[in-house]
Amino acid sequence: MNLPLSLTDVLFAAFLATVIALIIKVAGKMFRALFAGSTILSHGSKVLTPKQLEAVIKRCRRLFPIESLVWDGTTFKSGSTLRMVNDRDEIFEGEFLGINNDNMVCLVTAECIVAQQINAIAEITAL
Repeated sequence: MNLPLSLTDVLFAAFLATVIALIIKVAGKMFRALFAGSTILSHGSKVLTPKQLEAVIKRCRRLFPIESLVWDGTTFKSGSTLRMVNDRDEIFEGEFLGINNDNMVCLVTAECIVAQQINAIAEITAL
């Protein structure tokens, strides 16, 4: 059996393959973010305006309502400047915003906003 393919069929197949590849790529990034234990939102001057950054931080405060963190017997309060090292040896230094009910810590650095699972944190120190 011989099925003739037109140029339209070939172009449609190429387009559909591109869409499927993009969906797989986005799903892969979401899967890695879910299991990596941290989420990072860049907020550099080229990404967010100061007004947008303020709105994002205000939303983060609502998403991370618990204002104190006890780590190795030391209590850190919201607004404290911390150095956080995760289990992949990534170091983040910034203002502690809070914790949510899913045991994630939110930290605002000069470059990004980090949400890190507590069980993926290796060390926290006050600066």
